[in-house]
Amino acid sequence: MASLVVEVISRTLCGRIPEQALLLEERVYPAEIMPDGVLSFQVSARKCAYGQECQLAGIPCRWSGLNPNYDPL
Repeated sequence: MASLVVEVISRTLCGRIPEQALLLEERVYPAEIMPDGVLSFQVSARKCAYGQECQLAGIPCRWSGLNPNYDPL
């Protein structure tokens, strides 16, 4: 069965929260190693770790991961 891993790939200074925002990437790894021996992955989502909190607070944020037409990374 495939496994889902969330990796921090970048950090950025956000003016909306008093700390650094973590930019995350959800990666899906296959259950078995591919025939070429490389453990490759597919990216299923890219988003900010604080995107949902900003949306709930009414702060529009392009990094939230809720807009399917915008890839933040």
